[in-house]
Amino acid sequence: MRRALQLLLGIAVSALCVWLSMKDVRFGEVLAALRGANAFGFVAVMLVTLFGFWLRSVRWGYFIQAGRRLPLHSLFSSTMIGFMANNVLPFRLGEFVRPWALARREKLSKTTLLATVVVERAVDMITLLGIFGVSMIVHPIAESTDAGRLVQWGARLLVALCVGLTLFVVAVERNRRLAQAFVRFVTRPLPGEAHAKFAAMLEHFLEGLGLFRDVRRLLVVFSLSFTMFLCFAFALSLSLWSLDIALPWYAGLVMLVITAIGIMVPAAPGYIGTLNIACTAGLALFGVGKSQSVPFSWFYFFSQWLPITAVGLVYLNREGLSLRSLGQAEGGEAT
Repeated sequence: MRRALQLLLGIAVSALCVWLSMKDVRFGEVLAALRGANAFGFVAVMLVTLFGFWLRSVRWGYFIQAGRRLPLHSLFSSTMIGFMANNVLPFRLGEFVRPWALARREKLSKTTLLATVVVERAVDMITLLGIFGVSMIVHPIAESTDAGRLVQWGARLLVALCVGLTLFVVAVERNRRLAQAFVRFVTRPLPGEAHAKFAAMLEHFLEGLGLFRDVRRLLVVFSLSFTMFLCFAFALSLSLWSLDIALPWYAGLVMLVITAIGIMVPAAPGYIGTLNIACTAGLALFGVGKSQSVPFSWFYFFSQWLPITAVGLVYLNREGLSLRSLGQAEGGEAT
């Protein structure tokens, strides 16, 4: 019953966001704009997107301490299967599918791999904060205006938050007593069963922070993170170019962060609706009206959904799995 309500809520959020993004825009005009889009640009965006996910797979390998070097093919296959699952299955099941698929293939602990995914998301957040802060610093708004001063101070705050969060994570990882005190502080308000469960999750998360013991590995991870997100920003810029939307070079960086925030909202599979409304809201910051932003949102949506889903399904078939079998991902340890 709870799952059904969650699914209905996600569908309702997506439907509302699609309606809001399409409001005051004629469907025929959107189709005409999409037909006039640059086909080469669409293919290029898909290829850049897949390269970005390949980089994500390479980076994931640096989070995992398996006592051996994991094959990149296994990392990429599991990554694409997981993100494909997010595109076609409800409840963000792909977050569980990805570690489950790799654990199944390489005979590893699913729980340990799930912890690496959580740490990976934390690194994603730190990286995005850094990119957004830098993009606002280079934003050509004069500091002589109130808006300019606000943007500059906001950028400095984000960069400071990025650095502060990184230092906090390093401190917690290196000091076991501090880590235990942090777990007790966070879980103290929770009731008995929830307290134990959430405390165990935090412990796994802190175990996954082993990455921060190795400065060299940490530098490689953040280098790959920035490169990966710059690929996705470039994909957004290519999408703008494909629809003849001329914006400053840093527009892709700003849109990257806005779309990343947009898809965090619970919605139907594939982030449909939430991604669309994030695209229209982001372009509105640059004075782009709905006649251009709505076609852009669908262009970008399909340039992401199609390659990730297609490649994920190919790897799913190669693993001898089906969409139905992915329901096992939320179960116990993979063997």
